[in-house]
Amino acid sequence: MSLQELSLYAALPPSRVATFLSTLSAVTGMRAVPVLQHHLVFSPTPASASGALHPAIGPAATQLEASRIDVHRDLAPANGAKSSWTLTIPTIPESGKRNVQVQYINRTTFRPDEQCVTDDTGILFRFLRALDYVYAYDYLERGHLFVYSGMVIIKVTQLSPQSPPQLHEIPVGDEDEHVADTVAQHRDPETAKFLGVWVVHAYVDILTGSESVGDDLEKVRIATERLEALKAEIAGVVELGIPDRGILDPRVQIRK
Repeated sequence: MSLQELSLYAALPPSRVATFLSTLSAVTGMRAVPVLQHHLVFSPTPASASGALHPAIGPAATQLEASRIDVHRDLAPANGAKSSWTLTIPTIPESGKRNVQVQYINRTTFRPDEQCVTDDTGILFRFLRALDYVYAYDYLERGHLFVYSGMVIIKVTQLSPQSPPQLHEIPVGDEDEHVADTVAQHRDPETAKFLGVWVVHAYVDILTGSESVGDDLEKVRIATERLEALKAEIAGVVELGIPDRGILDPRVQIRK
């Protein structure tokens, strides 16, 4: 699906997390929903960066060029079932003077085979390799989620960057399959080292394109108002703002 994401960000030191979570509980009227996800980041090979993209990418082809793909899944699904991988393909954040950050993204759920009962990480790696994308690195994300005014998603999370497997850690054989197995088996949230800083991401995703229903401009106006209302309501505790565009730029510099 194609989405227009409007968002605001903030960085939070550990000493202020408890106070901020209490504030969000009061503002949203809800208890925090736990977040625990594993993210895999894939980068384009020189072939895909030059435009030789697989037709399976479909309408997102022009947006995929020389950009990273973030693939994630929940490690602790609420229903206890195996969680599917979700592919997120971001575009370059829009520039200009705005009150919120605007970025278009494409998102889809990876469903290789409904009959597949084993872990599908290896299938995911092979699928992206067929599109000329290779594993770059991965990270764990844990924290809390709130919903404000029935629309704004607020994530307060820590990240744990994971070093890519070294060559001596990968068994001999199909490289994609074994890298996938190594990554999947060695990412334990209980032993992972998380960064001290917490990231606050408040956002609204608006469905666009042929699947959209209603006035898109009106949706953007309402979403912007809700984000600004949240910003004003928590001012003094956390100052939400727009980060440098370079931080959210998904493009990859390919040396030819």
